[in-house]
Amino acid sequence: MMELLALPLLRWALFSGVVLLIGVVSWRGAVVPRLRLHLGQAYPPREYPEILRLERRMAGAGAILALLLLPVWGLRLWSQLQEFRDPFVPLSEDVAFLLQQTFWGKVWMAQGGVLLLLVGGFLLLRGPWGGAQPPSPGLTPEGIPREGPRLLEWPWPWRVVAGMVGFLALTLSLSSHAMSVPVNTAMAVGVDAGHLLAAGAWVGTLALILAVTPGKNSDVPLLGIQLRAFSPLAMAAVGVLVFLGVILSGLHVHEWSVLWREAYGRTLSLKILAALGVMGMGFVNWRKGLPRVDTPVGRRWVRRSAWLEVAGAAVVILLTALLVATPLPPGAH
Repeated sequence: MMELLALPLLRWALFSGVVLLIGVVSWRGAVVPRLRLHLGQAYPPREYPEILRLERRMAGAGAILALLLLPVWGLRLWSQLQEFRDPFVPLSEDVAFLLQQTFWGKVWMAQGGVLLLLVGGFLLLRGPWGGAQPPSPGLTPEGIPREGPRLLEWPWPWRVVAGMVGFLALTLSLSSHAMSVPVNTAMAVGVDAGHLLAAGAWVGTLALILAVTPGKNSDVPLLGIQLRAFSPLAMAAVGVLVFLGVILSGLHVHEWSVLWREAYGRTLSLKILAALGVMGMGFVNWRKGLPRVDTPVGRRWVRRSAWLEVAGAAVVILLTALLVATPLPPGAH
């Protein structure tokens, strides 16, 4: 029984960790520029250190997440060996063949290398290589006046780390059902990776905002300002998530009856229903929570309801892990 649960739980841990890592870099790339704009409009420049402290906490969270993913990554090799193992040859031969002669092994080694680089990269970002003192919204990073702030204003070390996180997401797609699409495999892998990136930009960013933002009262309402800056990203990410999810479903499900007749279809149906429920919670949080998030009572309500949204997303990720392990229905491609 434990062996049957081990592989889906490993996938769930890996998917969840990557979603959260995507959330870290999405926060820095898409939320922080808008956060600076909100602070620049409502608070004097001396409040900008609040952003710097948040940025260092986010980088520290990224380092911890990448470090925690390393044992999960190692256990994936163990689980793959259980399926691949030939009892009539030495274990070392099986390991060498799996790593050197299979595409899965090459992808697995690339994942490990990227995770190690991410640990170091996030630790550097937490220190002097992290964010510099933010300029006012009307200035470029060099202090040159401009008419309006650019949406994406990343220091180059953050861009490098974001690229590594994107590559890590791609490696998950390279071992997914997208690789079994016989025609336009590259397109299928790209759609799958985009689907994962959108999920991370939405749920991963929200989870990190809740986890990293201090719960104590502050002169600057950091939670409310971050959630308002996050809302446009969340809406765009949900739109991309749904659009790419429909394409992925169409690639693997050839007729409607598969959704209730085959094991893959039933698992997919459960995932869709759970995802719709999470989106519904997000809509309620957006409509009812944001207007009162700056009050003590409203802030507590928003934290509870947003954590419920994240918990629902964790269930969706678990269903995704089960879906990856479920054979495709006959005639899918």
